[in-house]
Amino acid sequence: MAPPPPFRPEPPDGTLRRRFTRGKERPYGVVWFGVTSFWGHLRHFLAAAIATEDVDSRDWMTADDPEDLKRRIARTLGGNEDAPSLVEALGRDLWVDFIADTGDDVGVSRATARLLFAPYEVPDPDRPGELLVAPRGEILLFGGDTAYPVATAQEITNRVIVPFNQVLGTLPPDPTPRVLIGIPGNHDWYDGLDGFARMFRRRADSDDAVPPSVTGFSPLMLQHYAEWAREFVRGGKVEKPHALVLAGYTPVQNASYFALRLAQRIDLIAVDRQLRTPDSRQRAFFTERYQETRGLATMVVLPDPVYRFGHPSKSGTAMVESIQLDLGARDHFVLTGDVHHYERVEQDRLLHVIAGGGGAFLHPARLARGGLPHRAQWPEAPQCRRLLRQVPWKIARGRSGVLPHLVLLALFAPAVLFGLRFYDRLGLILAAPVSVTLVLTTTYALIGGVRRRKSVLPLAFIAAFGTALLPVVSSLGFRLLFASQGVPVTPPWVAVLTLIATVVLGVFIFGGYLAFLTAFGFEHTQAFTALDHPGFKHFVRLRVRADGRGIDGYCIGVVDPLGKDEKPVLVDRFEFRPGS
Repeated sequence: MAPPPPFRPEPPDGTLRRRFTRGKERPYGVVWFGVTSFWGHLRHFLAAAIATEDVDSRDWMTADDPEDLKRRIARTLGGNEDAPSLVEALGRDLWVDFIADTGDDVGVSRATARLLFAPYEVPDPDRPGELLVAPRGEILLFGGDTAYPVATAQEITNRVIVPFNQVLGTLPPDPTPRVLIGIPGNHDWYDGLDGFARMFRRRADSDDAVPPSVTGFSPLMLQHYAEWAREFVRGGKVEKPHALVLAGYTPVQNASYFALRLAQRIDLIAVDRQLRTPDSRQRAFFTERYQETRGLATMVVLPDPVYRFGHPSKSGTAMVESIQLDLGARDHFVLTGDVHHYERVEQDRLLHVIAGGGGAFLHPARLARGGLPHRAQWPEAPQCRRLLRQVPWKIARGRSGVLPHLVLLALFAPAVLFGLRFYDRLGLILAAPVSVTLVLTTTYALIGGVRRRKSVLPLAFIAAFGTALLPVVSSLGFRLLFASQGVPVTPPWVAVLTLIATVVLGVFIFGGYLAFLTAFGFEHTQAFTALDHPGFKHFVRLRVRADGRGIDGYCIGVVDPLGKDEKPVLVDRFEFRPGS
């Protein structure tokens, strides 16, 4: 079978899309207010509690000496181990594929894999108007959050390994050796890095015989945990594969963080912050490396951005400070995921790229005014505003999960029953509006980040007060409707209909509140997380130049991954030229 010719992606045409194709096979994309996502939130809580007790899953790790790691990668790729840098070891350009925030809807994962494993013709930065071939990377670098909602061995297998291997199995035989490396994100840490280690940790000799997985196990979460509970009672354990094998790729790292000399003038450091900031061993490791290479530019791979939605990120800034990076004193190329869109910012000597489009639900561009100006962004704000309009309707219909409905049902059911006692006297159901307003105002204010911005408090009060009035308005409306139709008014039926209307309309208001927060910059992620949108997936292909001058970057994406006849697009291209 002959390899396919390289595809030439064109820039996005800017058309505003309204309809997108969603996956129709298990495992589906994680719905934010569903049971599966709730399990992820619970694992987050438990992982954070364990981290607070300083139980660190990195205790098994021994950080690779940068020189040893460079030798190991050079040997795997067929280069000269004794060369001072990886590019010099190969004696040619090195192509690296970066992908982050993978492993959600299995159909989208498969489409993203097809995008990732293809060669492309892209503009040559040295010859305007000419093209060069950008082959599949010899290094595949994962930027964190390997699978959702929790990156267990099961979820990584079902949502990443299997769909990726299925696509690799359709490609012509390729003898090119390739390397797999990665850093963990917070969703990897919810499982204590167990799944992450099985995929990325350097394998023992006994694991080399493990075949690449092309079929998953137990796609139903409840079935999997029922098996776990059964084995727990019996005193047994659920067997897991020793290694999660991606066909044709060799994992080489011994720790969740690493450093190596990438090119003559470029050092690479890749950081793991756990659920807080890098630990003391990691801080010492990177600080020493960073100080030893003062004359070099630095490519920094982080699990969180330094800048997100136009402002400094608390977690990203803390990481940079903890390992003592000086982003203004030398040239830095910061590459990160975590935020599920593409954005490039250039500020002084910093090139900052967010590329979190590896398969997970979409996050929007910044929609409010202000913020740090960007050089490139995908999708753009007009497209995100169009998608934002869908949020209240989707949440109200239960397509994002029914947890909000259940919460409002639990909140209003006692209040409506209490108000029903006074229905004959008042002609409406007065369902504890003051108490409900206080509870919902507190909840909505916390969701809107009141600890960061007190100005969200009036918005939370308005949404809460409007929701608290729903039983009054609904019961009065039903009474008037029954009277106009000559139907006898039955208080129990009025109470049931009032409760249903209150829950549905209350969830709609909740969705509208989330959309308002995003539209006006109070909070940027929760509305689109509930939307769990499948579009605008992408990865970044990097050419580390053999001449040592720097790095050329190409972001390649697809607007509607599961849409019919969708073609890849060239989202952005950039250059990192230290010293220029």
